Amino acid sequence: MHSPLVIGSGLTGAAIAMMKPDVQLYDKARKSGGRVSTKDIEEGQVRFDIGATMFRDKMEVHWLGKVSNYNLFEIWKTNGVEIETKPIYDQHHFYPILGMESIANAMLKGLPIHQSMTLKSIRENPNKEWICEFYNNLEKKSESITNSQVILTLPLPQIFEIFSNSEENPKFNRWFQFLKPYNDYRKTLISLFSWNDWTPNLKSLGIKEEKGIPINTSLQKGENWEYESWEHIKYPNPNRKGSHLLVQFSALFSETHFEHWMDSEKKPTPEYKEMFIAGVKERWNAPAPDAIWNHRWKYAQAQMPLLRREGALTLDSEEFLEWKQLCKETGIMVLGDWLFGSKMERIIGGVHFLIHNEIL
Repeated sequence: MHSPLVIGSGLTGAAIAMMKPDVQLYDKARKSGGRVSTKDIEEGQVRFDIGATMFRDKMEVHWLGKVSNYNLFEIWKTNGVEIETKPIYDQHHFYPILGMESIANAMLKGLPIHQSMTLKSIRENPNKEWICEFYNNLEKKSESITNSQVILTLPLPQIFEIFSNSEENPKFNRWFQFLKPYNDYRKTLISLFSWNDWTPNLKSLGIKEEKGIPINTSLQKGENWEYESWEHIKYPNPNRKGSHLLVQFSALFSETHFEHWMDSEKKPTPEYKEMFIAGVKERWNAPAPDAIWNHRWKYAQAQMPLLRREGALTLDSEEFLEWKQLCKETGIMVLGDWLFGSKMERIIGGVHFLIHNEIL
């Protein structure tokens, strides 16, 4: 029997591989991590997170009338994974000192990953096995892999595209009808502002440390400049002067400005550059940045996950039972933030629970 075929090496795929290292992992990207992404610029002098920015260590699952509590650090320790972290924002949130992407890399533990492999279509053979047709982006050729178990961890719009490119199959139609209500993703626009010499005087702006935790982040839900983080405080570099401000913009702002956000070099257009200069002046009394780097996420996070966005993973629902039944009857399992929500502790803890209870 083949080991399961997992499509996607983001947080969900990495968590599966950590606990079931025999899986075959395929991803269309050139490196793993997915939306858990850390960038380095200036030859590694500047580090910043452009996807998930922190996580909580604790989560809980409600199932069959029982409550199970989990701790991410204990899950990692059980699976031989060590991640050095620091507290951030408050006493309940953490981040790894090497960047958020290092979490996915640590969970993958050097396991072989077939990168630059885009899944184009799936078809079923007479033996009830799945023939997955990939395009190898490096060698510019098609390849096929056959497996009886396929686990898809991609954003739902990409999964729907794969189904639509495949031979018609009632199993795909069943999945499409089931997943359709959860196919709602927010866009997120990102900017990094860099100053070579200037640094903010946070104390003069009323921002103080609490109990030894540097307050380098602010979250104002619904505001245009929704999440701001001084990354030079988060990832200090004694060899680099100046400062770096990362901004994640709100869902409404991101939807409105998505198409014309940047040029081919990820630089802002003159219109946005002018807006940015005025924005940092107003918010932080900052001079014009010496450099601006933009990014955009088309499928930043699922908005209406089956197991909700916050709180415990509550599995005593008809929808979850139907999901389990679909996985069993089709030989395809669909996982990701559309199911668990986008928070890291819910995804890793959720995968751990499914494997521990032999659902995955």
